[in-house]
Amino acid sequence: MIPTITKNYQNVVISTGNMLEISNELGQRKSNEELYDGLKVTLHSDPSEERVVVEVEIDETHGRVQRATQELNSRLTENGRNEISIGAKIFLNRNSRECAQQAVEALLNILNVTHVDNVVLAYHPNVNSVANETAAATTSTAVKSPCSEGSTVPSTASNWSLKNGAQGVAELKELYQSLEQYALKQKITQLGIADLDAAALEELHKSAQVAPTIAQVNLSTCCVVPPELQEFCAAHDIQLNTHSDPEQLLQDEQFSGLAPGYTIDWSLRYQVHVRCRGVLTAKGYIVGASRSSA
Repeated sequence: MIPTITKNYQNVVISTGNMLEISNELGQRKSNEELYDGLKVTLHSDPSEERVVVEVEIDETHGRVQRATQELNSRLTENGRNEISIGAKIFLNRNSRECAQQAVEALLNILNVTHVDNVVLAYHPNVNSVANETAAATTSTAVKSPCSEGSTVPSTASNWSLKNGAQGVAELKELYQSLEQYALKQKITQLGIADLDAAALEELHKSAQVAPTIAQVNLSTCCVVPPELQEFCAAHDIQLNTHSDPEQLLQDEQFSGLAPGYTIDWSLRYQVHVRCRGVLTAKGYIVGASRSSA
C-alpha cells in the first residue's frame, strides 16, 4: 500500500477517484465490493503496476491519499456546475458529529465545489449486534422474508426504531443537525435519510430545521415498502427511493487488510449526473479512517 501516509497520520482520508474510469477492469460490483476494489487500487504500491502508482497522490498537508484527481476534475468541469447534479450518501455506524462534518468537508474539498445537490445520511449504530442477531436467526426462531421462501431475517430487520431505540433516534437527530448547518449555508441543497421506518422518520421530521426531502428504503430487508412510510412521505413531499446498500459499507477486518492499524470512521459515495441527459459521468468513494493513539 502507499507507505508514508500510515506512518505520519493518526487520521487519513482516502479518495478512490472516479470508479467509472476503472469499471471496465473491475466489472460490476455491489457497493461494498466496489468500495473494497477502489480502495485496493488506491492503496496499491506494487512498483510493477506503474500506472496505478502514478495516479495516486499523497496530500501531506491534509493527510489524504487520492487517486486520479486530474481525471475526476475533468469529469466535474467538462460541463458547467449548473448542468450537473452531485449527490452523496454518508455511511455512519457511530454517533459522531465530527465525523459527519469531516465527511461533508472532504466531499466539498476533494470535488472542489462550493455545494452539492443532495446528501443522504445512513446511520446504523447497532449494525454489529444486528449482524449477530441475523446469524442467530438462521439457527433459531426467525421471521421468513416474503421475498424468498428459503431466506430468513430477524423480526427487527426492517424496523430502524426497534433496532436502535430512543437513544438511536436522539443520536440521529444530532447527526442530522450537523448536516442541517451545511444546508442552511446552502452548501447542501437537499437532505435525505436512509432506512428509517415511519415512526423514526416522523420523529426526525418534527425536530428538523431543514426537513428531509429524500427517504431511502432497503428492499433487501423490506420487500414491499410499508404503507405507513409511503403515506408519510406522500403527505410531506418526501421522495421515496429504494437501494441495496449494506448497513456497514465495509467490514473492519476487510479494511484492516488494506490499511493495517486503521479503522473506518465514516465513508461516503458520491455520484455526478449530467442533468439534461441523466447520464452518470462520475462515481467514487471517500473514506475517513483513524488509528489508535496507543
